[in-house]
Amino acid sequence: MDPDEEEPNFDTITINVSGKRFETCLKTLERFPDTRLGNPALRKRYYNKTREEYFFDRNQEAFHAILYYYQSRGSLYIPPAIQEQVFYQELDFWGISPEQPRRGENGFTLMDDADHQKQPHEFRWGKVQKMMYVFLNKPKSSFGARIWASVDIFVILCSVINLVVESYGNKNRSPGDTDTPYFAVDATCVTFFSVDIVLRCLVAPDIARFFKKPLNWFDFLAIMPFYLELSLGGVMRTGAMNNNIIMPFKILRIFRITRVLKLIRHSGRLILMIQVLLDCVYELAMLLVIWLMGVFIFGTIMFYIEHEQENTKFESIMHSCWWSVVSMSTVGYGDMFPETALGKVVTAVLVFCSMVFLALPMTIIVSKFNKAFETLKKPRRKTPKLEK
Repeated sequence: MDPDEEEPNFDTITINVSGKRFETCLKTLERFPDTRLGNPALRKRYYNKTREEYFFDRNQEAFHAILYYYQSRGSLYIPPAIQEQVFYQELDFWGISPEQPRRGENGFTLMDDADHQKQPHEFRWGKVQKMMYVFLNKPKSSFGARIWASVDIFVILCSVINLVVESYGNKNRSPGDTDTPYFAVDATCVTFFSVDIVLRCLVAPDIARFFKKPLNWFDFLAIMPFYLELSLGGVMRTGAMNNNIIMPFKILRIFRITRVLKLIRHSGRLILMIQVLLDCVYELAMLLVIWLMGVFIFGTIMFYIEHEQENTKFESIMHSCWWSVVSMSTVGYGDMFPETALGKVVTAVLVFCSMVFLALPMTIIVSKFNKAFETLKKPRRKTPKLEK
């Protein structure tokens, strides 16, 4: 085919990959104009005018993931039948450079936010909005972003330290009390947190997606108690509320500790650990079922063995289940212990069984974490250069 020949102006195009045909919309491919399929100048040399299709002598299985990359606006998975090295070679050919794909039980997922893969024209304010989005959400994107992230971490630590120091000798402080230095520090920290979350909300390409992320809800919980206490203080000064009504609002101070969770955003390894736990939800459910069965079974056995003893603390099955909880976790508070020989034998069996059965699911979780951590340590791939 003549490379200078113009390609057809169709709404949909047919792509032939080693004999297997795929059909998609041109608008789908144009979401990523820097890739081989998204750039008309790069793909036109593969157009077959006779067949009215584009022909590529590439891996068919890998192309399923390549096409899904365009359709999902940047989400990438690797088919289980494809080796990583082969798939990376396909990515280089197609001009796709993901942050880092990660292998899971059902294929691959991207740890990076899919919004980061959006093109500037997909943001409401264009390139400016994307630059602000990357600046606020990707600390490694620039020196200024690193400074902003470092300031955020510093403010979080100051807020937590202020919360700890405030607990000394300030048990009777009323909500909304603005006459202490602790309030001034807290107000400064909350102001920074508020500016940060408002900016990230404004530059988010998808507002609905923004509010679905748990980390953003942690950010809201971190600042909510301050504003509620501030508004409550104004009502208190009018004498319109009594102590019984105020008590639930004092409990809101507990939510201030959620500011520690803001540190998760700045640690890829913490995010990795949470992702691994989410991937192991079935193993954790199995662990919980085994634990509950052991608690109930051994608690019931111990009750019928010990409840007739004088001054026994095994007064009911529920009391005995508390003993099972403490013993199965190998904590052993010592508040309840068997006095009969048979009870001691049952205790020994319980401790042995708990070590065996509780350790089995943990091996699966540790194995998954090691695989994910090894993937995280792999160097990020550079953007491939495409020849026209």
